[in-house]
Amino acid sequence: MYHRGLKHAGPAPSWSADWRTVGVYGVCVYLIVLAFRLSFAGRWDHPELWVAGERILATHDAYYWLAKAKGLGVLSGYALAEFAALVNQVTGAGLGAIGFWSPAIVVSLVGVVCYLWGWLLGGVNAGVLAGLIGSLTPGLFYRTRLGYFDTDMFTLLMPMLIAWLLAFWARQHMRSGWFTRDPEPASSNAAQTLWMALAFGLATRFACIWHNDILNIVILYFFMTIAVVMLNCRPGQRAPALQGLAIFALAAFPGGAFGRLELWPLTRQVISELAIPYYPVIIGTSLALALGLIFLWKNSARGRFQFLSSVWASALVLFAVVLATRLLDESVAYSAAKLVSYLTGAAGTIDSGAAGAEFLGPIYPSILQSIIEVRLEPLSAIMERGAFFPWLGWVAVLFGVVVVALRPAAAFLLPLIALQLASVKLGIRFSMFGGAALCVMLGVGVYWLVSAVSCRFERKAVIDFAVQAVLGAGFLVYCHVQYASLSLTPVLSRQHAEAMQELGKRSEPGSMVWTWWDWGYAAQYYAGLETVADGGKHAGRDVYPIAFAMTTPSPKLANRMIAFSAQYPETPPNIGLAPAREWDSIPRDQIVETLEGQLSRQDYPATPRQYFIVTWNDLTLAKWISHFGNWNLETGTTREAKVNIYQPGELGFNVERGGVMDRKGGGGLVKDITVLEPDGVNRRGYPLNALSPQLLPKVHHLIINMVSKQSVVLDSIGYGSTMARLLTADPDDPDIAPYFTLVVDRLPFARIYEVVQ
Repeated sequence: MYHRGLKHAGPAPSWSADWRTVGVYGVCVYLIVLAFRLSFAGRWDHPELWVAGERILATHDAYYWLAKAKGLGVLSGYALAEFAALVNQVTGAGLGAIGFWSPAIVVSLVGVVCYLWGWLLGGVNAGVLAGLIGSLTPGLFYRTRLGYFDTDMFTLLMPMLIAWLLAFWARQHMRSGWFTRDPEPASSNAAQTLWMALAFGLATRFACIWHNDILNIVILYFFMTIAVVMLNCRPGQRAPALQGLAIFALAAFPGGAFGRLELWPLTRQVISELAIPYYPVIIGTSLALALGLIFLWKNSARGRFQFLSSVWASALVLFAVVLATRLLDESVAYSAAKLVSYLTGAAGTIDSGAAGAEFLGPIYPSILQSIIEVRLEPLSAIMERGAFFPWLGWVAVLFGVVVVALRPAAAFLLPLIALQLASVKLGIRFSMFGGAALCVMLGVGVYWLVSAVSCRFERKAVIDFAVQAVLGAGFLVYCHVQYASLSLTPVLSRQHAEAMQELGKRSEPGSMVWTWWDWGYAAQYYAGLETVADGGKHAGRDVYPIAFAMTTPSPKLANRMIAFSAQYPETPPNIGLAPAREWDSIPRDQIVETLEGQLSRQDYPATPRQYFIVTWNDLTLAKWISHFGNWNLETGTTREAKVNIYQPGELGFNVERGGVMDRKGGGGLVKDITVLEPDGVNRRGYPLNALSPQLLPKVHHLIINMVSKQSVVLDSIGYGSTMARLLTADPDDPDIAPYFTLVVDRLPFARIYEVVQ
C-alpha cells in the first residue's frame, strides 16, 4: 500500500527540467501576492495618519529600527536599521515610506517559498495554491501588514527558506520514501553536493543576520537535518552527507548573529588580545576551512587519502565543527531557556528570593502579562490563524501526515507546524509560524487528490493547475473581504507624533524622555532623544520608575522619582536609566523605607534635561500602568486602576446631570466630567451625585476626548494619578508648577513637560 501511494505521488521533481516553469510561476505568485497586500494602502491616506509627509507606522518596534537608521545610537550590527538606511541612501525614499511599504515587498516572498515547497514535494503545479495563500494566513498577515516594519518580515521567511534549502540538499542523500530502497547516486555528484552545501551555508549566513532567533531556529534545523538524513540515508551516502553538513556549518554559523558563535580557538577574547578585526578573521577562517575540506574530500574520493572519506572520519570532522562553533552550548541552550520563559513568563512576579531581611533587592513585577503577543488563545483560534478556518487547519494536518509519509523532505516543515500548535501555550505571536507550512500540506494534498481523477483525462496538467488556481483565487477573494474590515493600527496619533517632533526641536542633545514604554521607540524616532524605557527595555525593574512617576497622585513624588533615577544612567550609555542598581543591594524588608527616604531628598545634583510625556493613550492603559506603578517592592502586591474605555458612539453623556449611558442601556452618574478639546480643558463637577444610589460603582470620573470622540471612565486611582492630572489640569496649578513646566501642548492627545530640577 505504501509503495502504491508513493507511485501515485509521482517521481521527485527535477530542477533541470522544471526551472523555467518554476521561475515563471514563482514570479507570478510574487506579483499577485504583492498586489493583494498593496491593495490596502489607500486606507492609510487619511490626513490624521500622516506626519510631516510620512504615514504613521503600525507597530511600535518599527520606530526602533528607523530611529537608528535616522542616526540615534549605534547603527552597525542592526541589520534591519542598516537595510532602511541603505535603501534611503540608494533610492532617496523617506524612512517612513520604507517602513510602510517594506512588509508587503518582503513578506510576499513567503508565497514564493511556499510555491517552492509545493514544487519540491509534488511538482510544478502542486505549489500554486500554497504560493497564493501561504503568506496571507491570518497569523502572519496580522503581523506583517503595511506599516509593520519589524523583524517579523523575516522570522518566518528566512527559517522556511533555509528549511527548503536544507531539504533540497538533503534529498540528494535520502531515499525517495521512508521505506524504499533507492540506488546510490552517481559518484560524480559528490563534489557538487559539497559546493552546494557551501553555497547554501552562505545563504544561511545572510538569512541569520536579521534576528538572533532566526539563527537559533536554523541551528535547530541543522541538527534536525543530521537526524533526518542519517535516518533515511541512501546506501553509501552517509559519509558525503556528513561532509556536506560540516561544510554547511562552517559557511553558515561562525560569527553568526551579533558575533555570538565563535570558532575555537579563535574566541572573542583571543582575537581582541591580538587586536585584529573580529568578523573578517572568524568568517574568513571558517570559509578557508570549508574550502580546504572540500578539496580534501574531493581528492580523497578519487583515491587519495581515501580513509578521510569514511563515515567515522566524516562524523568526527562534523562533531569537531559543532564543538568549535559552540552550537550546542549557546544556541540550543539559549533556545531552551527562551522556550521556558514563554511557557512560564506570564507569572505575576519575578522574585529575587523569599521574603525576609536576609534577601537583597526588590520583588519586581513581570511585564509579560501586559503584552498582547503572549496572550493565550484556544486551539480553535490558533488553527484559524494558521489556515483561515479551524476545520481546514485540521484537514491540512491530516494531509500533512500523508505528505510526510510519502515525501521525507516534508519533515522539515513539521517544526513550523509544531510552533503553530504550541502557541496555545507560548502565546498568540507564534501562530504566525505554521500557517504557511499548513498551506503547503493542504496544497500538495489537494493536488494529489485531484491527480487521482485528472490522470484519466488528456489534459491532466491543465486540470491540476486550474483547480489550484481557482481555489487560490477563491481564498484571495475571501481574504480580501475579511482583511478590508480590519481596523488600522497606527502606533500613535498625529498630534502625539507632532508633539514629539516639536520636543526634538526645542530640546538639547543628551536630554532624556520619560514616556510609557509602548511609545519609547516612537519618541526616539520623532524627538531624536533617548527614553527611559522602550520595547526592548521594559522588564519590571525598568518600567517601575516611570510607572511610579505616572501613577503616584503626587506630582512632587513623581518629580523626586525622576530626579533620583536620573542619577543612574545605564551602561553602556544611550539605553535609558538603571536606578534598580541602587535598590538591588538593599535588604528587602528595608526597600520601601529606603525608597521613601530617597524620594524625600531635595539635593540631587543637576542632570541632563528630563522630559515627561503624558498622552490620551496612557489613560486607556491606566490599569497596567498603575499595576506597575503601585507595585510594592517588598511584598509583590499591587493596586490597579479601574478604567472603562469607550470608542466613538459607544457612550452617551448628560453634562447637566453628570449622567452616562452605554449602548446596552447601562449607566449611572459620575462625580465629574472632564472634556478635552484642542483649545483647553473644561471640567464640571457634580457634588450631589456622590450621595446618589445611581452613582457608578467604583468608576466615578469621566474624561472625554472631543477630537477622537473616545471616552474613559476612571476610578480615583486612575483619575488622581500624575499622568491624568498633567494631561487634564491647569499647568499653573500650584501642585504641578513647582515640579513640571509645560513645554509642548497638543491637547487632547499629548502634553510634554520639562521636569523642574
